[in-house]
Amino acid sequence: WDKRRAPAAPQARKGAASACAAPPRQPGAMGHPACAPAATGGGSTNGSQRLFLGVDIGGTTISVGVVDGNGQLLGASDKDSKPGQQVKCERLGADHDPARVALRVRKLTDAALEEAGLAIDAVAGVGVCTPGLLDIRRGVVSVAANLEGWRDVPVCDLLAEALGLPRASIVLENDTNAALLAEVWVGAASGKSNVVLMTLGTGIGGAIMCDGHLLRGSRGQAGEIGHSILVPDGREHGSAGVRGIFEGYASATAVSLRAGEAAAAAGGGDAPPPECSEVFARAENGDEEAIALVRDTARCLAIGCINCCRFVDPDTIVFSGGMAQAGEFLLREVRAQFAAYHWNIEPVRVEILQAAAAATSGVIGAAYAAKQRIEAAT
Repeated sequence: WDKRRAPAAPQARKGAASACAAPPRQPGAMGHPACAPAATGGGSTNGSQRLFLGVDIGGTTISVGVVDGNGQLLGASDKDSKPGQQVKCERLGADHDPARVALRVRKLTDAALEEAGLAIDAVAGVGVCTPGLLDIRRGVVSVAANLEGWRDVPVCDLLAEALGLPRASIVLENDTNAALLAEVWVGAASGKSNVVLMTLGTGIGGAIMCDGHLLRGSRGQAGEIGHSILVPDGREHGSAGVRGIFEGYASATAVSLRAGEAAAAAGGGDAPPPECSEVFARAENGDEEAIALVRDTARCLAIGCINCCRFVDPDTIVFSGGMAQAGEFLLREVRAQFAAYHWNIEPVRVEILQAAAAATSGVIGAAYAAKQRIEAAT
């Protein structure tokens, strides 16, 4: 993907500067607000030597990893092992029972700790991330569409019991927020304190960090970037009941559906729509219709990025998710479109980057949430 040549960019408006490389980022970790007092579960009292568990309970997979105080995954000592191999995971399958999921987390935890040569009492804190609407303070998953039967689930209580650790050492975080935390800790936005992350997949998920703090909102729903309205009364998308939303134009699903609609209009019959990756491959190979669709998708993404800049003024915007795997082929066009629609009162300053910790972001970001909570309490 990264070697692909982006389609030609539109000419920038007079006075709008093109995006340019920013100075090298300095490593560091930005703040994550503590929500409640916490106690450590064990391990060293030295912040850089403390060890944390990151638990990612997704709609298809359960993942667990041991993370040190510098954001590095432990285990799989073979130097030839692939990145993320230290993470232990298994398919979620059809059994979503919360208590049994917690026991499966314990099994994966034991495997991760054994590989790292550690015991459970070495763990200072545990971060768990899930999709859905969450009550972060209480450690409760209010509802999660991808986890059948998960309504008002006290996931932190269940994990504390399964792992044999103090309840106060277990921290809950939203999965997209966890992905952002991973990027500001050890990823593409390392050391930054004003960051927006967009996950480009079935829809467009979002997370926002402003002045070092995650934005949550009055009901924990801040960051629903994909459901912002891009075109009033526009395309139907999803089941939220609002037409013209951002993810209806700029998600991987939207690319696939729009390509299918174009093919049907051209007499393509009832063939299933192509995958998003296929559309990008066609664009790389010079297909004019695919190039036009990639360009329009990039334009919509750029406008979404500009709107984020006007609302929260980030210095970095990170793309994660399946469509982000297109790498520079997509990013170059988004940056060019961003410059074309950017106001002319100052040059473009924001960086638009691909996520660096994508494969392990849930585990690392959840561990980082635990790290911040523990350190805030000691």
